[in-house]
Amino acid sequence: MVELRSGAAGLAFDPAGGAIARLAGAEAVPWRGGATVTPFRLTVIPPGGDRAKPLELSAREAGAVRREASAAGVTFRYERLGGLDLAAVCSVEPAAPGFFRFRIRVEGGAGVVVERVTHPILPVGAPLEGDGAGDRLVLGTTKGGVFDRPHQWKPGTTVSANQPGSLAAQFGCAYGPRGGLVTWSEDPAGHPKSLAATRTGEGLALAWARPMLHDLATPIDPAFPVVAGVFGGADGAPADWRDAAALYKTWALAQPWCARTFDLRDDLPAWLRDGPAQVRFSRDALARPERIEGWLEGYWKKHFPGVPLIVTFWGWEGVGTWAPPDYFPPYPSEEGFKRCVDAVRRAGGHVFLWPSGYQWCLTYSKRPDGTFEWDGRERFTREAAPHAIVKRDGAFQTANSPWYVGGEAATLCRGDPWTRAWFASIAEGSVRRGAEMFQIDQVVGAAMYGGGDCRATTHGHPPGPGLWDTQAAHRQMEELHAAARRGGGSLVLGFEEPQELFLQSVGIQDYRDYEVAGKPRAAGHRVESVFGHVYHEFVPLFQSNPRATDRDMTAHCIVSGQMPHLVPHWPVEPSELFDHGGFEEWTGAAPAGWDRVAGWQDRVYAGRPARDAEVRHGGAASLRIEHATNGVITQVSRNVPVGPGGLVPGRRYRISAWMKTGSLARPAAIGIAALGDNLKGLGSWRLAFPAPGDWREVSADIEPPAESEVVRLMIHVEGAGRVWVDDVRLLEILADGAVRAPMRDGLPPQHDLYRQWVALYHGEGRPFLQMGVSLPPPVADPPGRLALGAFRAPDGREAVIAVNASSTPHAATLRRPGLDRREAFGPWEVKLLQIPRKE
Repeated sequence: MVELRSGAAGLAFDPAGGAIARLAGAEAVPWRGGATVTPFRLTVIPPGGDRAKPLELSAREAGAVRREASAAGVTFRYERLGGLDLAAVCSVEPAAPGFFRFRIRVEGGAGVVVERVTHPILPVGAPLEGDGAGDRLVLGTTKGGVFDRPHQWKPGTTVSANQPGSLAAQFGCAYGPRGGLVTWSEDPAGHPKSLAATRTGEGLALAWARPMLHDLATPIDPAFPVVAGVFGGADGAPADWRDAAALYKTWALAQPWCARTFDLRDDLPAWLRDGPAQVRFSRDALARPERIEGWLEGYWKKHFPGVPLIVTFWGWEGVGTWAPPDYFPPYPSEEGFKRCVDAVRRAGGHVFLWPSGYQWCLTYSKRPDGTFEWDGRERFTREAAPHAIVKRDGAFQTANSPWYVGGEAATLCRGDPWTRAWFASIAEGSVRRGAEMFQIDQVVGAAMYGGGDCRATTHGHPPGPGLWDTQAAHRQMEELHAAARRGGGSLVLGFEEPQELFLQSVGIQDYRDYEVAGKPRAAGHRVESVFGHVYHEFVPLFQSNPRATDRDMTAHCIVSGQMPHLVPHWPVEPSELFDHGGFEEWTGAAPAGWDRVAGWQDRVYAGRPARDAEVRHGGAASLRIEHATNGVITQVSRNVPVGPGGLVPGRRYRISAWMKTGSLARPAAIGIAALGDNLKGLGSWRLAFPAPGDWREVSADIEPPAESEVVRLMIHVEGAGRVWVDDVRLLEILADGAVRAPMRDGLPPQHDLYRQWVALYHGEGRPFLQMGVSLPPPVADPPGRLALGAFRAPDGREAVIAVNASSTPHAATLRRPGLDRREAFGPWEVKLLQIPRKE
């Protein structure tokens, strides 16, 4: 074996092929390397080769391998790869004690084009320790989270992330209780790259890759090194991903994006640093400004006086929600939009607009006959086509996202100055209409659709992926500020989901880490705020899509130091708890107060409900579901909260609906489910559609169990048929058998949590929750359902934030360095516990 040491860590290489055979520090990391794993892979197009069918080459295809002299490390040279004039030179040298730097240089002849360099490939054991019960995997992705027991994945399962894009922080780790492997790239510039973790037949491989389009007339020199090494837990504790993140952060803090922490950002308005909260109104609210005015006056100003409020408008585009490029005049009209903006300003709020990034809608809302309600293809060809992203096959980059309702959009290239000027004009128009904040949406982790791989030759950038994309993003943000000044104001910028490269350019950050709870990327994926832990002190994060009744989400957001994001509610005065049962009002494709479900557990629900003003039981309309063929599913659902502001566990309720069946190929019903933590089913009932005929009232009596968090109603129809639903009601059954409509007090279901959250974030907790460095949370004994976080304020004080995410009281001892304290918590109580300073 060829040995290389760095402090107490050692690397051993297979002398014949150069693959890593062993990595060890204080504890050996089980390594599935040696001759079975290649140290690198190249994707190349040989001279005259088919660009649609590039070759995949590795060390195994080398005509010769030799070790070269190296003053500081180990170097292997691989020649005549695939029989081509192509060579790879892989080198490793010691870095900080316990760590190693990996580099690769690729050489060859003119006409050999390289599309991807994958190096290093770091193959660790799976399981790492024992039966793997304590094994974990973490990548620094936009949504973060921890993958438990990755050894249980099927071989071939991969999770990966790109930067720019979903690799928000360029590091990853695989570990067990005694420690493991951590790796990061030392790239301060933002070259395109990816990090992937793949379950192989032998173990788990972490691989770095760099996409490009490079002719080897000039060699590929390493633009940045990759670091890898071993880590363990602090002070003898079991290893944790935060230990690995702290090692990466030591490097990151010296990079340009960490130049100033949020508390020192004098380029941002003072109100933004004063612990604001946020709310979002959608297109239907914009169409009814009195609803926005009513919520701001009747709820916000009444309960949270003096707190700055960020108000986001969704659906302000002229054609439809997320349907660019016709942003102006805004929806519902210039006058109607101004009325909404004026209401926000009267409430001391600040308008936040989210245009759809570089998307340009070609068609929108497909009709049954194949035509579209809006067709912009001719305009696209005339104005925007020369500036659109061109894929490797010569076609434009397009997307048929569901919000185009059967239509599609093309993606413009931000490397083209025309595109950036067009987008800057939207910023200028937004400022002129009252916007103070501006999110570049649909650029997840600051990446364009297609990952920045534009093959156009007329945009002013080199074809293919490259650093030009990150540079263009930086230029775009400078141009947006200039556009805001032309509009007579200024803008706080953000974009969809975080990216470390731009921390000094944004003042607020859309965050979606809790979406892992409903959409895990692989088995064992659970919620952890990875990016928020690494970079909390640099930018305020907010959960982009809060849910009105999801208290677990709210508890997570509180303890991870996210900005309060409230869900608006109506009415704001006392009223019946269950409303919108008559399907009179509709918002887009669903009745008000209900949601159209697009699918569940990989099944697509392609059907759509309709408002029927002709066939109805009462009022002005009913809900109709109609399928011409089998295989189509439509589901329309809503949640009724259980607990504060909602149904009372243990009480009896009657849910009824008037239902009419024209025809049904298979039985259908309104499903009713009592759901607890993590959607755990606690009880179910159904209102079956009657036999074909006239309207019939169908009812079920329910009793939500104590652990229930919501009662969900699901109008579910599968297969051919035609049915109607109208006048759905929910009534409480009293002891004497009489019924009454349960009432609500005009407060939202989570008012108790909102009140505590906003008060802390704006007040006593602001130095920790908005400005603080995220610290490892304490351990609770017994844990109960406590959600926990910890932060260090800019002045050095430390505090624990705790939420009892339960409707029952709980007492526990909280332990972390400097804290060993017994605390009692009431139901859904939030506490900020400052840790005494050491003398």
